[in-house]
Amino acid sequence: MSWFKVDDQLAFNAKIVAAGNEAMGLWVRAGSWSAAQLTNGFIPEHMAIAMANSMANAMANGMANGMAKPCGADALVMAGLWDEVDGGYQFHDWAEFQPSAEAEKEKRKARSLAGQKGAAARWNGKTDGKRHSKSHGKPMANECDLDAPTRPDPTPTTPKGVESGHAQAKPEARKKPKRPIPDDWAPTDKHITYADDRDIDVDREAETYRAHAEANDRRLVDWDAGFRQWLTNAKPRSTGRPSERDSPRTFGQMKHDNNLALWAQIQAEEEGNEEWPRQLGA
Repeated sequence: MSWFKVDDQLAFNAKIVAAGNEAMGLWVRAGSWSAAQLTNGFIPEHMAIAMANSMANAMANGMANGMAKPCGADALVMAGLWDEVDGGYQFHDWAEFQPSAEAEKEKRKARSLAGQKGAAARWNGKTDGKRHSKSHGKPMANECDLDAPTRPDPTPTTPKGVESGHAQAKPEARKKPKRPIPDDWAPTDKHITYADDRDIDVDREAETYRAHAEANDRRLVDWDAGFRQWLTNAKPRSTGRPSERDSPRTFGQMKHDNNLALWAQIQAEEEGNEEWPRQLGA
């Protein structure tokens, strides 16, 4: 596409005012046509007549109301905007203000070659700059299937187990399994230190702890943590724990109730992932 240039001082130029608005309409239309046809400002007489007559027909109603002024090629010649030449009219000083046909042809040729090179690069092919009349139907499609670079598939994938349209849920953290008390479980050095500081018989408490766990099929994630909690409820040797000298029923019932309550507390705190009330200096 080429452009017909109009000076920004055109509106009140003396020649323009002398020619009148109707004649300037013809001047603009003719200039646009010449730029497109690369005639270097030459307007054949038949084209000038055709454009002037079409304008006159469009202004028929205006003429009836006395609004139209004389317009056409003669007005442009009289104003010095056109020169009358053999076979038509020539824009005055066209080469001074408008690009030449030769320069525009070179520009169009360069633009065409750039477009061909771009197309060749896009389809990963080669071109010699010549136009080809070969049909690009199914054979071109097959060539593209083989040679065109791969492109990412924009279709989103849905992971297994997740319904389409729903965000993938974050995987839950894997919890350690609960297990019975190990056969080789024994109090740690921290357990022993804690018990000694409080005058607690750690061997007796560990034996009771294991016996109760095995008898009731208790299962914990951390048996060391469970025993730490057990020790926090153990009574020192000097206090009055239930003894077998008491009524067998009273002693057994108190011991059973005490163990059940302690285990309920241990399991509740472990399942709730709460910190043990005492960490034994850990």
